[in-house]
Amino acid sequence: MITTAFFDAGETLLGPRPSWSGLSTAILKQRGHDVTVEQLQAAWRETGQIFLAAADEGRTFSTSRDESHTFWTRLYASLLEHLGVEDAEAPEVLYQTFSDPSNYGLFDDALPALDALSSRGVRLGVISNFESWLGSMLDHLDIKGRFEVLAISGDLGWEKPDPRIFKWAMEEAGAEPHECLHVGDSPHFDAIPARQLGMTGVLIDRYGRWTDLEGDFERVSTLIDLERLITS
Repeated sequence: MITTAFFDAGETLLGPRPSWSGLSTAILKQRGHDVTVEQLQAAWRETGQIFLAAADEGRTFSTSRDESHTFWTRLYASLLEHLGVEDAEAPEVLYQTFSDPSNYGLFDDALPALDALSSRGVRLGVISNFESWLGSMLDHLDIKGRFEVLAISGDLGWEKPDPRIFKWAMEEAGAEPHECLHVGDSPHFDAIPARQLGMTGVLIDRYGRWTDLEGDFERVSTLIDLERLITS
């Protein structure tokens, strides 16, 4: 029986508005660069593997603000180079833009899903690779009080898929792995490591990005579907 549900934050409960690619495009156009959403998305697919490479090499990218700043500005520089955009200041502008809580919002399915699980007595928590200001953003979005446990890499110094951040969250919740569910948008940082620890690992794939990936975990296209997993 699932008693506790943990959520990733970015691209699971919340995200930039109107989207990462939409906001990035707007910022770059303000700076005189004619870049489309589709071009940005394609560039992200080419450069985004840096996250897996960091995990494979034991490097972290969100356990301190300095570390995060270095990682993200380098990533944005690589992305812009891939696009052929020459703008030395743009990586810093993008970093500051995506470090501003006012540029984020909840997905439409977030509150209904949290309400549905809470109504069934399921305790809620967050396990997220994020700078420590995630707590302030959750407060800004008026949902921080819904979570009994906040396992944030910027506070704890461990990043998913490191099992320590999952284990810490479960210990704080007083729950065993088989009683816990963890949902996130990355199979490699969320669903797979959660499943390996004996939790119910869930991949939320709103945009059909992972249809070709097989794995011993659950899949949903909306957070509303979590209620089905709790009751099945």
